[in-house]
Amino acid sequence: MAADRALRRFMCQGNADLDGTLQDNCTEGEHSFMTSQERREARYQRRRARRQARRQARCDALGPFDKVFSYRKMFRYGKKCCNGVRWKQSVQNFELHLFSGTARRRRRVLNKTWKPKKCVHFMLRERGKIRPIDAPHVTDRQVDKTLCNEVLIPLYGPSMIYDNGASQKNKGLHWHYKRLADQLRRHFRLYGREGGVLLIDLKRFFPDANRALIFWRHQHYILNDDLRQLADTIVQYAPSTKPGRGMPLGKEPSQQEMVSLPSSVDNWIKCQRRVHGAGHYMDDYVLLFPTIEEAKAAGHEIVRRFEAIGIRVNKRKCKVSPLTKPFRFCKARFTLTETGKVKINGSRDGVKRARRKLKLFHTEFKAGKRTLDSVDQYMECQTAYYRSFNDHGRLLRLRRIHYAIFFGGAKCTGSPEPQMEKASA
Repeated sequence: MAADRALRRFMCQGNADLDGTLQDNCTEGEHSFMTSQERREARYQRRRARRQARRQARCDALGPFDKVFSYRKMFRYGKKCCNGVRWKQSVQNFELHLFSGTARRRRRVLNKTWKPKKCVHFMLRERGKIRPIDAPHVTDRQVDKTLCNEVLIPLYGPSMIYDNGASQKNKGLHWHYKRLADQLRRHFRLYGREGGVLLIDLKRFFPDANRALIFWRHQHYILNDDLRQLADTIVQYAPSTKPGRGMPLGKEPSQQEMVSLPSSVDNWIKCQRRVHGAGHYMDDYVLLFPTIEEAKAAGHEIVRRFEAIGIRVNKRKCKVSPLTKPFRFCKARFTLTETGKVKINGSRDGVKRARRKLKLFHTEFKAGKRTLDSVDQYMECQTAYYRSFNDHGRLLRLRRIHYAIFFGGAKCTGSPEPQMEKASA
């Protein structure tokens, strides 16, 4: 009987607690229950409100418009614009009048009368690939650098994934190589050499950039009207390949806009698809999967999401490769061995180009147009590149080629002259 009374007391207390909970959620004296869809929507709205509050807090931390573009900050970034290019006459004139020029440009920025000048357009041939470059004037670089370091990087950085290593401080190409090697070793500990790697390349990433998406990101992240108007002005006056498309190579804001442009797809890959071994360097993506089928299915979905936001994908270069075979990423060759060791080899075309250049340098050296110091400086650049990879054999061959061309090392090897003498004897 005592047990029955205790059970009855517990049930009554539980009903009372439940009634109190329902009473808090009731409307006009009636109990109301939320469906699973309504609860999911309520959780989404709360998360959305918290994200908006964090974005607003980051914007407020920047300070007002005149504090972001203060004279002290613009003068410091103007000095940084001169580093490495002080041999130019335009940069010397800019630095000579930096004290008064900074005040004049700051006044125009705060009065919203500043407009970027026309860029200098030229073509650059890099490793056999022609790239159009639009270089801004040094006076515009001062405003661009201030906007990037004080506005774009603090506001875009929290929404970018960690494995996005292009154009970011304390990161870079070789940092991304080491990161990918760590991901390969982690994959080997979990799955061995099973699975595959998905390689995705974005087509004409800068020339076909969707400016409507960039303006939407300004509206979404830059909540200060004055800062957003300045960022929109820089994008509007930037050279374009077609109306509403294209961002130039050579402008610092363009680099920051493009490196963070696919962040929505990056976060879907990392957070919702939960692909740990995934990352990208600008427009080159690499993703590791336990099976080939998962890699192919994820590849189709990623391509669909890219095209939905207006980013084109080069489907001809997208492929799935098994981890038992080597694959190339950003001109480097990655090999996962049977023991779990990751071998990284540099570009194989570099030795071919070096051989051709050394022969050309030897011709110019004999004509008196080039010194041995310049040749040694070129060799130091080549050896420094291959020294950072597992390319000891290529480095030895390159040094032997240099010695054979400039110091007559080729005469010490077996030549047909002794054979001809022996035949005549």
